[in-house]
Amino acid sequence: MSDSDQEIKMSSQETKEKGNGIVKPYLGFLDTNVLFKKPVSCLLAIVSLLIPIYVLSQFIQFRIFESSQIKFVIAAILIVVILAFAGIFGALIWWFRRINRDEGPKWYDNFRRFIQTYGEWLGTVFAISVFGVVVVLIAVLPNEFSTITRIFPFAIPNVDIITAFYGPVGGFIIIIATKILLFLLDPVIWLIKQIWLLIVRVVLYCYRFILGFFGTIEKNTPFWIGATWILAVGVIITSLVLCFFIRSIAPFFGLAAGLAFMGYLMFKRKHYDV
Repeated sequence: MSDSDQEIKMSSQETKEKGNGIVKPYLGFLDTNVLFKKPVSCLLAIVSLLIPIYVLSQFIQFRIFESSQIKFVIAAILIVVILAFAGIFGALIWWFRRINRDEGPKWYDNFRRFIQTYGEWLGTVFAISVFGVVVVLIAVLPNEFSTITRIFPFAIPNVDIITAFYGPVGGFIIIIATKILLFLLDPVIWLIKQIWLLIVRVVLYCYRFILGFFGTIEKNTPFWIGATWILAVGVIITSLVLCFFIRSIAPFFGLAAGLAFMGYLMFKRKHYDV
């Protein structure tokens, strides 16, 4: 093989290695199915990145960059830069929380981590955005800030150093409030689980009571037939109770329907093939 052929082969190999170095991480990212495993976290990370783009589009729509006064253009550029930093920081919160925290088969654990991440994201973005935007308005547009603030979806009545510190303080309160909410949510979820277990036990007890007391259903009968018997007995009992408290003919219709349904179950039992 000649020297020229070797040089061509080496150059092709180098080009291939460079191409793999650029494309391989991207293909590896797609192979992990990250976007499909945690779509909500990825979607909120994208939403965080869209915040500065939205504000930039509003500045363009209101023609802030076409203003004859350069201070409006400078203020708009600085605000977009600050919101871009806040949006990227918030997107990174969702991204790393998605990888490190949002794992596990239990729905409540994932829901709890989602609420925690949402509070951290909202508090952080709020603190950076409010503090940075107000500081820019104080420095560049102390007396004409309303031209910029009227574009925002939230009102800023005044710009001063106290308003600027509303951002960090408010963000800190949001994060702490989220922690308190999760602290209070844990016993509530535990209580709901215990109530659900109690309901399941009551239903199973009623089902076994029907099996033992009425003797109309064999023990190897499918569970759904027992559930229909529970429903029929429940309708009859409820109708009888309502007949004593409601002076109307409506409970008697319910009682008749319950008795008819129980008779239908008795008829079907005779033709039931075990």
